[in-house]
Amino acid sequence: MRVPTTQIYLQGVEAFSQQQAKLAKLQQQISTGVRLTKPSDDPVAATQVLGLEQTIQLQKQYQENISLADSRLKLEESTLVSIENITFRLKELSIQANSGVINEDNRQAIASEVKQRLEELVSLANTQDANGDSLFAGYQGDTQPFATKATGSIAHVEYSGDQGSRSLQVSESRQIQVTTPGSDIFLKLSSKTALNETSATANTGTGAISPAHVFNANTYVPSNLTITFTSATTYNVADSATPANNITGATYTPDTDIDVGGVRFSIIGTPAAAGGDVFTVSAGQYKGIFETVQVFSDTLTDSIDSEQRAANLADFQEDLDTFFNRVLEVRASIGGRLNTLQSQMESNESNVIVTQATLATLRDTDIAEAISQLTLEQATLDAALAVFSKITSSSLFNYLK
Repeated sequence: MRVPTTQIYLQGVEAFSQQQAKLAKLQQQISTGVRLTKPSDDPVAATQVLGLEQTIQLQKQYQENISLADSRLKLEESTLVSIENITFRLKELSIQANSGVINEDNRQAIASEVKQRLEELVSLANTQDANGDSLFAGYQGDTQPFATKATGSIAHVEYSGDQGSRSLQVSESRQIQVTTPGSDIFLKLSSKTALNETSATANTGTGAISPAHVFNANTYVPSNLTITFTSATTYNVADSATPANNITGATYTPDTDIDVGGVRFSIIGTPAAAGGDVFTVSAGQYKGIFETVQVFSDTLTDSIDSEQRAANLADFQEDLDTFFNRVLEVRASIGGRLNTLQSQMESNESNVIVTQATLATLRDTDIAEAISQLTLEQATLDAALAVFSKITSSSLFNYLK
């Protein structure tokens, strides 16, 4: 079969181009250190590389979450340490106030500091992180959780957060709680003087009852107090445990203290003109630390006898110890979570290292192998060039003399 000279040259050019392309590819792999420059180089390996790269990015996101969680938990812990310091000081002040050697001026001075400590406690309960999110508001991070209010004559602290606890994903299978709702820390203190207040759903007036508290721990007996309005200006009180505390035909004065059986509360608004509005105060399970400190302050500023003062201060100290133990529990939980974060961070780092090593075997160039292959392909090209030169130099005219 006759092979045209043109075809020989075309085949030679094509072969040289392919060989030079192989050399160029090998040179690029060696210079960049990357074997897979496009999926077609190795489709199976390229798919695996993509999955491994996504895994590494996910691990890096987990590490960022761990850093964020660590920062937030440490801020919460430091805030609770400050709160503990306030409880220490309040305990000292209660002991001083219960001493029989101090006079009225001394008590008023102590009361003034107690008020400042209460304000400081509320401020710490409203602590925000670097992003402006409240630590103790549950899911309502953009809300100030605690605010000092007054309902009638009763000053109290109102909670505007919720019961939620935020968590961050720190690994594929683990989440870490990074917030504690303020209600769990500041408002759920088991106490023998805890109270609940309710307004009957059938009430038709605008009257509302304030939070109630035990203001005379010396005479208080857990019971149900029922306040029934007989008109817009008069009411009766029935004490389920101590009938001697019952009141009939009392004159209603809005926004003033109502003291019954050692319990103090206030009613605001206008009850139904025809009467029939009902409010109740009953024994509860939990009380808030803010209420406890407020009663301590009132105990020092109001004119009461020494027995009532001593009973109130003893009750205050008991509630303060309960609160301190609750803060310790939360701090212990935070400490455990911080340790978990540290362990998880180390585990994630190990996972990243292993994944990167696997990724390198699939994606990166084996330099020694690539250089050997480059040498082989260069030798192949040189041989092809020599053969092509020999073939193209052969001609029938060389034998015609």
